[in-house]
Amino acid sequence: MKFIHAADIHLDSPLRGLSNYEGAPENELRSAARGAFENLIELAISEQVDFLLIAGDLYDGDSKDFNTALYLQKQMVRLEGEEIPVLIIAGNHDAESVMTKSLSLPSNCSVFSTTEAQTVEFDEIKVAIHGQGFATKAVTEDLSKNYPAPISGYLNIGMLHTSADGSPDHDNYAPCSVADLVSRGYDYWALGHIHIREVLHEAPWVVFAGNIQGRSVKETGPKGAMLVTCDDGEITSVEFRELDVARWGVCEVDLANVTTIDKAHEEIQNSLSLALSDVGEKLLA
Repeated sequence: MKFIHAADIHLDSPLRGLSNYEGAPENELRSAARGAFENLIELAISEQVDFLLIAGDLYDGDSKDFNTALYLQKQMVRLEGEEIPVLIIAGNHDAESVMTKSLSLPSNCSVFSTTEAQTVEFDEIKVAIHGQGFATKAVTEDLSKNYPAPISGYLNIGMLHTSADGSPDHDNYAPCSVADLVSRGYDYWALGHIHIREVLHEAPWVVFAGNIQGRSVKETGPKGAMLVTCDDGEITSVEFRELDVARWGVCEVDLANVTTIDKAHEEIQNSLSLALSDVGEKLLA
């Protein structure tokens, strides 16, 4: 049995400020979120996963462009045709989205309640998925405290949009401790909200998948989702899979012994060339 844990899609994120930079590849960067999302769909299909988890912030705030909604429906229908269920919890950006409240998703999509924790069971594969979404933009209570007990004989997965133990770069929403999550007795916690990929605990697994596409130079390095493989009710591997189509990076150039402008240009070029060699055909910002 296999599933994908993804989070923080921020579909059609506006990426404000690009027009301030002459020559910046605006179209490529603005379409990057869709490209990464299509890579996510392709991964789910090619791996023939049993389900896809999206742990919050599928949308990006108060966007009212229903082209985004139509695009999302089209991608979800692709998964419906492959009989791949999609389980979604609302994050803080989804809670302020007009589309969240009005969009009808295909029958393969399940959106968890925002008023109480719910459980979705897949009896054939013995999996129980527990989750609750954000009812408002700023949820400051620990939602995990009200999650149900694990179901005996099932692989239990918790979905939560949270700051967990806290991050200085993200709002402290749905705070909880890793120790508390571990104590719930679930086998895997699929977390969202923090855009940096991080495994907080193993066996049981507590994992931030990070976002699938970096949105600014504050979000550098490879971005993607976690592919989780299970055997006989136990998790056997948790693998990161790259999905981003554009990557942000910071190049450090040592000019300590440089005495001319020409030499400075040469060192900068060498640094950029090295950075480009690491990303293949991806756009590097």
